[in-house]
Amino acid sequence: MRCLWITRQDPRPADSGELIYSRGLLHSLAGQGGVELHVLTHRAAKDAPDSGDGIHWHLTGPPPRKRLLGILSHLPGDADRLGNPKMRGALRDILAAGSWDWIVIDQAACAWALDEISVENPAHIAYIAHNHEASLRPEVASYRGGSLPLRIALRKDAAKYARLENTLVARARLVTAITPRDAAQFQSAFPQCRISVLPPGYDAALIPASDPPTIGAATPRRVVLAGTFQWIAKRRNLEDFLNAAAAPFQAAGIEFVVVGKAHPPYFQRLSQLHPWARFHANVPSMEPFLENTRIGLIPEALGGGFKLKALDYIFRGLPLASIDAALSGLPLVPGTDTISAADPATLAAAVAKHIDSPDILNAAARSALAKCRDTFHWSDRGASLASALHDAST
Repeated sequence: MRCLWITRQDPRPADSGELIYSRGLLHSLAGQGGVELHVLTHRAAKDAPDSGDGIHWHLTGPPPRKRLLGILSHLPGDADRLGNPKMRGALRDILAAGSWDWIVIDQAACAWALDEISVENPAHIAYIAHNHEASLRPEVASYRGGSLPLRIALRKDAAKYARLENTLVARARLVTAITPRDAAQFQSAFPQCRISVLPPGYDAALIPASDPPTIGAATPRRVVLAGTFQWIAKRRNLEDFLNAAAAPFQAAGIEFVVVGKAHPPYFQRLSQLHPWARFHANVPSMEPFLENTRIGLIPEALGGGFKLKALDYIFRGLPLASIDAALSGLPLVPGTDTISAADPATLAAAVAKHIDSPDILNAAARSALAKCRDTFHWSDRGASLASALHDAST
């Protein structure tokens, strides 16, 4: 089975959730017998060393910056930027050089490729969805805040995303969704579409089942939010939680640490607005911040997809505190295996309430770890994807 996979950027190394997911699927699919996998994508900022992964990489220049004239394109901004002339030329050359069983479009932003793939091309199309963009983008665009020109631009871009994704799903022989919630939305809009749920795997070291960490009186009363804070939805989630947590966290004397991929000026501005919290941008490793911590936080009321940082918390034995909507795809019972709430204010109050309840925190952490330990293996994802592709070919 010959597969051409089109994605945003070379995910080697991966420093964000979307890159971790793409890299995991690529490597696990390449490990399946009978699969010849080629990847067309942009170079990362740093060239990746040859990893001997059996994947044939076709790399163009780094992703260009957004164009001001991109607003005139029929494509959303990201798709217009990624589908630049150099990338389109590379795709045309690859399609002219040979035939493919599958052309895999990884994320809706890469659906610019549909312009270059004739409907007469015998290759089947698969869509690897990271979100249900047709509902997510309008939700983000309708959110309060930001200047009027920004809100107008976001609404127009969201409409373009919805049209592009719907076109892609209509042409796809197979769609994979990262959460059951996203799968249900695709199936509702396209009842005849073949949908496969494909949650992420996890490949970091696991704590021993016989010796999970224990939260006690000596454990710092610290709550950590780790993640990537470059997309507007991620920033709005963070800002909403900071506003909601300011009073209860300060009253409870909680140390709140935000760490991850972000533009340093953004974190500097947040630090000035919220001097009671600490912000660390672009650190070499999150490990030091996840040690000696009482709770790992996911406050994302806005935005879809699977929250990969939940696995970072769970597999390190950290109790998880999360907005209910962010738990889709996890085999956990809200309120039993997690501290959970419907909105940021209620979640902040719940964290403040339980920060000094080690029995509750330890029980939740161990229950979540037990339920997830054997559920998130990348090798399983490759086998599932290969099987779905094979079944959809017939």
